[in-house]
Amino acid sequence: MFGANLRQLAKQYSSISELCRHLGVNRTQFNRYLGGESFPRPDVLDRICRFFDVDARILLQPLDEIDRSPPHPAAAALTEFLGSGPKTLTESLLPAGFYYATETEVDEHQPSRHRLYYVRRLPQCTLVRGFEPKASMPGATPNEREVQGIAASAGRQIYILMSSRAAQNSRIYLVTRGSDENSDHWRGVAICLSKTTANVATTRRILLRHLGNDTSSVLAAARTAQRAERTFQQGAK
Repeated sequence: MFGANLRQLAKQYSSISELCRHLGVNRTQFNRYLGGESFPRPDVLDRICRFFDVDARILLQPLDEIDRSPPHPAAAALTEFLGSGPKTLTESLLPAGFYYATETEVDEHQPSRHRLYYVRRLPQCTLVRGFEPKASMPGATPNEREVQGIAASAGRQIYILMSSRAAQNSRIYLVTRGSDENSDHWRGVAICLSKTTANVATTRRILLRHLGNDTSSVLAAARTAQRAERTFQQGAK
């Protein structure tokens, strides 16, 4: 029963390899789950259930017989209209993992701004999460510096909408991947919105570099971003 339910849940993903990466499960082991040859450990089962928004009843009951909460209307808006679901925003357009973002003023008279974001792909949408640099918000808690948003696509163009809580530090990224489909760079524009002044918006150039999930690369990029942001804040004083 578990294998049949898992096959049904996995149908929304065009690539099993991509799904395995999101779940953190070995492809060979996942194939055993699909074939009903083995069952996941409790921690892996919990990860699978959380990812697909189901519970442990998928081990014993057909998926169609399990009472599930009706989907939130926003889920259809994200997947069917905005193009944030995995069928539209594919792994080749925007892979999951960490990204190093460099925002540069159009006139290039100001130093660049640097940030680190994490892209997480879910069945309903693609989430983006990061934190405003400590240097730009001295004294703020991590909760206050947290940034979240969604990524979606219109053809090859990716748009990312995100902000801190209460719509602070809102920004929109419009980017396109390099001409080589294996390129790890996305270029475009960043539109930074003002919450207090409706007619004020700052446009910058944006470069996103995909770091994947390599720990050493991510930590090195985080240190680079911190140093660059401290230099920017000192120059702005």
